[in-house]
Amino acid sequence: MLPSSFDELDVAIVDAVRSAPRASWRDLGEVLGVDPATVGRRWARMESEGAAWVAAHPSGSATPACALVEVDCVPGRLTEVARALAEDSQAATVKVTSGARDVLVLAQAPGLDELSGYLLDLVGRIPGISKIRSHVVTRSTLEASRWREGALNPEQRRRLGSDAGRSSGGAGPLDDVDTRILRALHTDGRMSFERLAEHAGVGPVPVRRRLTRMQQAGLVTFRCDISRHLSGRSVSAVYFGSLDVQDLSAAEERIRSLPGVRASTFVAGPFNVIVDASLRSTAEVHDLEWRMSQEVPALRVQDRSLVLSMTKLLGRILDAEGRSVRAVPLIPEVQAGPLR
Repeated sequence: MLPSSFDELDVAIVDAVRSAPRASWRDLGEVLGVDPATVGRRWARMESEGAAWVAAHPSGSATPACALVEVDCVPGRLTEVARALAEDSQAATVKVTSGARDVLVLAQAPGLDELSGYLLDLVGRIPGISKIRSHVVTRSTLEASRWREGALNPEQRRRLGSDAGRSSGGAGPLDDVDTRILRALHTDGRMSFERLAEHAGVGPVPVRRRLTRMQQAGLVTFRCDISRHLSGRSVSAVYFGSLDVQDLSAAEERIRSLPGVRASTFVAGPFNVIVDASLRSTAEVHDLEWRMSQEVPALRVQDRSLVLSMTKLLGRILDAEGRSVRAVPLIPEVQAGPLR
């Protein structure tokens, strides 16, 4: 059930943007059967209210080293700790949770050495943290960028399909200009080529060429997130489980197909599988766990937590309703040269 301020067309526009994040309003309107001006106007409203936004992040061979970090806090300091962590560019996502951990953080850094340095410094640097337990990510088996609300029909999804011609590597490392483009797109994934050129220090044509190359090489992923007010899925749950190593590959596809599963990650730690789910009610928390036991009998769910507050989501500070308030760029700033 959607809130009265949004309707099914808004959700369809979000799903269309998720499928083709930088497509023109004309192209999206043609697929949706809606006037392009209406699509643009509705998106502008959702974006200005913080209900929907698009961000880019490095992927493929450019993916930073990541870890899921369980944080225990000194009594009475939880909110303070979560807010302090949210200001760290290395803390991509910050969740206040129920259960055996107070805060769950997705930490990232350019390499494992930098990630290790960040984690080793965390307890002493942020007052109120008593203990951390880190689980280094070995593979993301399902990215949240692939999440859809199911508002498009198969033909619309086919017309908006954006994965064709995409590879998982083969391109060289990102240079400073590529990095400036990505940093700008992290703030606004639909930023025009003219505005990107101002950030990158090169003209719009080179920007377009570079972005096309990065997309085709799988070095950049666009992701559209929405507030829970718009999605109607007000409950987020995290499941911590284990699989025997010989079962990892077979379980991967089954976990991806489960309803409500938003992201799935293999990690090195006491658990080796961590699953994020977006649900409509707390009653669905154990329903999904039961489905996992049926579809993936080798998976042993050893713990689960509900997200009490999503403080930050992939570089976006959120309010109590899950609306984007501002961006904390995850990509280090690189000084731009003169426009050419």
